[in-house]
Amino acid sequence: MSDTPSSRRSTGEDVFFTAVLLVLDAVVAVVVLLTALGATDFNMFEPNPHADVTPVFAYVAGFAGLVLLSAAGLYRGGYRVSVAAQVMVGAAALACCAAGFSGQFTL
Repeated sequence: MSDTPSSRRSTGEDVFFTAVLLVLDAVVAVVVLLTALGATDFNMFEPNPHADVTPVFAYVAGFAGLVLLSAAGLYRGGYRVSVAAQVMVGAAALACCAAGFSGQFTL
């Protein structure tokens, strides 16, 4: 028998932690989006075609970077399902930002 503990977490613990992180990601993403929209002159009710939404995508890209960075820490902690979920959330947010920066996605 080995005296070193296993670095892999139980599946139930991992799935619970994944659900908690996904809810936390959703709440933080909404807060980041609203904060970024507040920093611009974007008004959803009176559209302005000249409003600069680049800061919005920059804020969301920063959030996506932090989500991907948290996946590295989760990997070291042995949370395999949580890592997959965090990578998918971070990649989706970065894809939206890339589409926004290229002009393919507008608010």
